[in-house]
Amino acid sequence: MSMNSGQSWAAVRSARYRLYIAVQVQEVPCEYSLDMEGKTPLHLAAHNNHSHRLKMFLKEERRSYRNQHNFLHMGSKDTAKVLLEAGASVVSNMVERAFSSNHSSIFKILIDYSQDLTSDITESALFRAVQKNLHGIVAALIDRGTDINACNEMQYTPLLLACETGKAESAEVLMEKGANLVTKTPTSDTDLHLAVQAGAASIANLLLHKGVDVNLVNQADKIHVAALHNERALVGLLVNAGAKINAITKDLSTPLHIASQRGITDVVQQLLHHKAHVNVKDRESKPPLHLAAERGDKATVEMLLNAIAHPKVQDKEKKTPLHAAAVRGHLSIVKVLLSKRGRFGAKDMNGCTPMHYAAIKGNTEIVKVLLTSGKNKIIDDRNVWRKTALHIAAEYGHSDLTKLLLSYGAAINALDSSKDTPLHCACKAGHFNAANSLINWSQGEKTNLLAANSLRKTPLQVAELNTTEN
Repeated sequence: MSMNSGQSWAAVRSARYRLYIAVQVQEVPCEYSLDMEGKTPLHLAAHNNHSHRLKMFLKEERRSYRNQHNFLHMGSKDTAKVLLEAGASVVSNMVERAFSSNHSSIFKILIDYSQDLTSDITESALFRAVQKNLHGIVAALIDRGTDINACNEMQYTPLLLACETGKAESAEVLMEKGANLVTKTPTSDTDLHLAVQAGAASIANLLLHKGVDVNLVNQADKIHVAALHNERALVGLLVNAGAKINAITKDLSTPLHIASQRGITDVVQQLLHHKAHVNVKDRESKPPLHLAAERGDKATVEMLLNAIAHPKVQDKEKKTPLHAAAVRGHLSIVKVLLSKRGRFGAKDMNGCTPMHYAAIKGNTEIVKVLLTSGKNKIIDDRNVWRKTALHIAAEYGHSDLTKLLLSYGAAINALDSSKDTPLHCACKAGHFNAANSLINWSQGEKTNLLAANSLRKTPLQVAELNTTEN
């Protein structure tokens, strides 16, 4: 049969419609049937301007599938557009399905053609779009008139949410569309605080370029937050934008305190590069060096010492960084501090030297290093209770340390404030091995088995009062 191309396509289209109408008479849901090109009667009716047939399909679909998904739920972008142009209505659950299926293009069309969506629906959609970083939808919703500074149930604006979750594209759209840059969370976090906390350098950079105050503080300054979250790049960005590098929190901590306490060496290095004060003290009178020594972070300790941190400085309890390292058994830190002229004989408010604390822990290696460094001068140093390191070693039952101290010449019969000898201390605490080490010591002065303390008790009588059988 000979015909021109226009006639041919017209005939084909006509045949398709006859087929679909015939199928409809058989009560088959012809609206969803597909031809060889994968098109439904709905597509064909719309594309050929058969509005009466399109309306018929929509009416039939509403009647037959009242409790099921309609065409808009099932369609592609083109189908959705066709239906909306033909007058299909938009309801809230369509918005939900467009989101859950990630059909951002369909969602945009729904927004463009919808007239009766409530502000609750569009605001909820805006927060969902930010969470998914669908910045095109974010822009479409704002252009439609959705409140750009609306608050969700957590009292977050869309921009606060974008900053906290590091959604850079959405944040940029919100800023360009005029979002409020000075809103805060209920805990007083600003957009910049949240961006720094999320490690979102690009968002932080955008906020700074928009003129956000880099030194607007909450419970912790932004540079503190950057230090806390190991964001070296952000530290540099904030400092270059004018952040106060030595800003303090309520407990007088600087960013260098926080980075040193956490052992974040990259940030410590960056802060020192920007001339952070290395000897500033927090509320406990601890400089960053104390905190690094407590942690046992050798790299940070060395970094701080090279930046002229004072190794002899004392905190509120008069403890030095050497005390802090000895208390926690950090041998490598003790060695580093001693090499920088740390005070091996420094006494805290209880009169304890670093060696007293090493003796409590029974740390023979640290005691040995301290004794060698001090040339045995501190071996019999006493605290406020007049106890020597040997008293403490015996009292805590550290027999190996007891022998070590005796071998270095510790006074075996030294008396504390209760006139107890080290042997009294071992017997009182019931430590057999430590008592045995003292009783059997044969080099030099021997332990006095008859020494009476302030209660006129000998070591044997003290042992008899104890329930320890040994």
